[in-house]
This record gives sequence, C-alpha cells and structure tokens, in this order.
Amino acid sequence: MDKELLQSTVSKVLDEMRQRPIPLGVSNRHIHLSAQDYERLFPGHPISEKKALLQPGQYAAEQTVTLVGPKGQLKNVRLLGPLRSVSQVEISRTDARTLGIAAPLRMSGNLKGTPGIRLVSPFAELELPSG
Repeated sequence: MDKELLQSTVSKVLDEMRQRPIPLGVSNRHIHLSAQDYERLFPGHPISEKKALLQPGQYAAEQTVTLVGPKGQLKNVRLLGPLRSVSQVEISRTDARTLGIAAPLRMSGNLKGTPGIRLVSPFAELELPSG
C-alpha cells in the first residue's frame, strides 16, 4: 500500500471515530443494596426509580440513606438500582475523611478488606460489616 493511500485511510478512520460520542458519567457518592438489606432498611416499600443512568438497566432510586461513621455522617446518599447480590457503598476520599473511615481505592465490586459502616433509613438501621 502506498504512503498516500495509507495516510488517507487512517485520516478517514480517525475522522469517523471523532464523530462518535463516547458517553461519560460521573458517579457521586451512592449505595448499592442487596435485596435482603433493602428489605431491612425499607420494609414493605418497593424500590422506585427516580432517574435512568447512562448504563443500560441502571437507575437512581428515590430512596436514600444516611451513612454513619466514627467521626461523622453523610445524609441523603442515593440508592442505585437494580438491587445487587451484595451491598456496597461508594464514596470519595473526602467523604471517607468526613466519616472517619479508611476506605481503600478500588474498582466497584471489590469489597475485600473494606471497612464497615452503619446505614440509616427512615425505617431502620443496618450495620454493614464491609462494603
């Protein structure tokens, strides 16, 4: 293949790639709950969708909880749905300092060695041993 044809082909491919938007979402503090933990915190109340997220099938729920740590609390932490197999809290480093916990930097879903935290809803409280 000659050099001009190669440059032209690469240029066309790059132009096409630039035309396709790449969806990007920033996730603030939030919580994922298992069905069992959800039922304990919101007994008899079905989970209700507030807003769809960029990830297909994912949504922000109307329900919120308060996170309570040794040094402080964070109110109105949004529940994301659908419900998961294991409960997990996702917060920033600043949030971790506010709560007084040593939260490791991890990919979502990796809970090994994470600290526990207390969750408070309008109906109940729950101590997560990790998450």
